[in-house]
Amino acid sequence: MASLSKQEQNKQLVSQFFETLDRQDTEMMGQLVSSTNYSLHFSGMPPMDWNENKKEFLAPFTKAFPDLRRNIVDMVAEGDKVAVSINVTGTYKGEFQGIPPTGKQVSFTAMDILTIIDGKITEEWATADMMGLMQQIGAIPARSATSSNSSDTA
Repeated sequence: MASLSKQEQNKQLVSQFFETLDRQDTEMMGQLVSSTNYSLHFSGMPPMDWNENKKEFLAPFTKAFPDLRRNIVDMVAEGDKVAVSINVTGTYKGEFQGIPPTGKQVSFTAMDILTIIDGKITEEWATADMMGLMQQIGAIPARSATSSNSSDTA
């Protein structure tokens, strides 16, 4: 049996990383990311050192959505980069950004590009449909299809 290509190994590492996030296993995450050189760039936030800030970053999400799951929809690897499209689902069971929980199921998309060097994740650029999430939990009113035509009268 032929050994896996570097890109296939990187894809397996990224899959394991997201499975570990779903289990909230910060110890195992520490084995998958570089202990000396890992930065997270999440849209709308300044870059952060994952090793110093992972618990602070994850805590609001795990408290609000304790059953949060990331389902990889698509994954592409080239060189030391892996791009991932993810569908994120969970149940809104705890307060999130001052909004009380509703018990409703949420579902939103996310996209990540991760860099793997020497078998460790060293950088992650992530963006998520936070507007869609905030609409689902009731923090932002959802735009109705008819609202754009409400000023039109016959």
